[in-house]
Amino acid sequence: MLKVTVVQPPYFCGENPDAKIADFLMSQVKKVQKDSLIILPEYSNAGGLSDAESELRALPRAEEMLKQAAITAKSNSAYVAINVLQERDGEIKNSTYLFNKKGEVAFVYDKIHLPPSEVALGVERGRGACVCELDGIRFGFMTCYDVYFNEQIEFIAKHKPDIVLIPGYQRGERIDIIHAQAKLTAFRCNAFVARSSYSMNDSEHGGCSMIVAPDGQILQNLGKEVGSISAEIDEKWKYMRTAGFGGGIIRNDDFISGGLCPEAFNGQ
Repeated sequence: MLKVTVVQPPYFCGENPDAKIADFLMSQVKKVQKDSLIILPEYSNAGGLSDAESELRALPRAEEMLKQAAITAKSNSAYVAINVLQERDGEIKNSTYLFNKKGEVAFVYDKIHLPPSEVALGVERGRGACVCELDGIRFGFMTCYDVYFNEQIEFIAKHKPDIVLIPGYQRGERIDIIHAQAKLTAFRCNAFVARSSYSMNDSEHGGCSMIVAPDGQILQNLGKEVGSISAEIDEKWKYMRTAGFGGGIIRNDDFISGGLCPEAFNGQ
């Protein structure tokens, strides 16, 4: 069994929102329990900002937050997943780091699908690596805008993940669509989904940091609340179903994958 925690900070609109959000997130990380997994939202070092100049000024904070995350992962013997906007190797990246229980970087996922705002900011897209295995657990990675693209969901599903980590923002997206995206990703990949985002002062949009089971059931959902929620999961549990009415029992992802026929649409 693995305890999974997702964190949801408030979306500050006042002075220095990025610093306040970063402090809040680090205070939450320090509470992580031994042998558990904690996930932070997109732009942990640059949250609450809406202009490119301010976001660029927040880049240096990424290094300090990553150091703190590594220290906490080691001292608490826990997995820590943190997303930052950073400058790395001379490029601006939207990166999700997964730290192992020794405080070492186990994997770095660079966001692949970039919205117009990140293209304008000069963010470089990732090259495609979005699955890793750590201590026998297979992790899939998506970040915010990625969840709109079935190509990435299909790629991750092919690699049979146990947990899909989704640091998000989606400040303007409707909550019913956020629910649908998380549920369908879990269902297609036959994996748990852990989504961390921001609480918005808007009853119809944003928020909804949640943990979803492979059958699409929402186990925990913060809705519009600020703080964190956790769920104890058997990370290896898979949704099993009949292979059509009256058929034998099969993994849900295999049932779907077995019917794929992309060649039928070639040239259409």
